[in-house]
This record gives sequence, structure tokens and C-alpha cells, in this order.
Amino acid sequence: MKSKYLGTLVGFGFAIPGLLTLVSVDMMVFMFIPMLSFLPIALPLELLGNRFCDDYAMTALLVLFGLTIAFGLSSYYFFKLLIKDRQENRNLNTIKFWGYFGLQLIIIHPLIFYVWAFDNSGSSGDGQFIFEAFETFPISSGLFLILGIVIDYVKNKKMVPNRT
Repeated sequence: MKSKYLGTLVGFGFAIPGLLTLVSVDMMVFMFIPMLSFLPIALPLELLGNRFCDDYAMTALLVLFGLTIAFGLSSYYFFKLLIKDRQENRNLNTIKFWGYFGLQLIIIHPLIFYVWAFDNSGSSGDGQFIFEAFETFPISSGLFLILGIVIDYVKNKKMVPNRT
């Protein structure tokens, strides 16, 4: 794709639902997104953590660690390929680009929730605890915009030719 600001536009598109819920409670229709994003990665990690740890703080730490590793490895791999494509003057690979954003959708929302959950694990027995996903949703959605800006920065950065 040739768009100079594709990453920012897609990041903003991913951020819109969370940012709308921040502005208006009427936009709570988008709240299914953070709940569904927990299913592929965070829920299995949570079940695994509950099997080995009785303390919820340790379970939240295990999930937080797993999500951080997933975010770090996927970002490292994507940006490594993006820089390599950039050095070879190739266009942005749209499959890798959309795959990366899709993967981050199921990593970033639970990651931000578990950062909060680890910090507030003392109230984990409360039935209202899961509703914190709704409060952290606008924050995690805003990270998609930042991620898009970083992708565009790397993609559009002027490359200095190698001197040999």
C-alpha cells in the first residue's frame, strides 16, 4: 500500500471504539470488543495460572508476563520485517500489517487490563472486578493510535544508504 499514513489511520480506526466510549456512555455498544479480545490468549493463560497458583496476584502476574512476551515478540518480528522491507525499498506488506494489528487486538486490551489487575489484585474477589475491562478499554484503544504512528514513523523514515 502506498499511503504514507496508513499505520496512523488504521491505528485510529482501532482506537475509535474505545475513544467513543470515553466520550459518551451511549457508545457502550462497543464494549463487547474488550471482552472478546480476552478469549484467545488471556483466558487460557488465566486458566493455566489458576491451576498452578492459589493467589490471584500470582495468576495476574503470570498472565501479564505471557502477554508482555507475546507483545514483545510479535512487535520485534513485525518491526524487523518492516525495517528489512524498508531497506530493500519494498512497499508495506499488507498481509503482515493487518495480521500484526489483528494480533495486537487480542494482546493489547488484555495486557492493559492485567496491568491494572495486578496492581489492584486485592479486590479480585469482588464481582465487579471484570467490569474494569470497560474502564481500561479507552486506554488500551488509544495505544493503537500510538502503535500506528510508530509504524508510520518507521515506514516513512528516510533511509541512509550504506557506505562501503
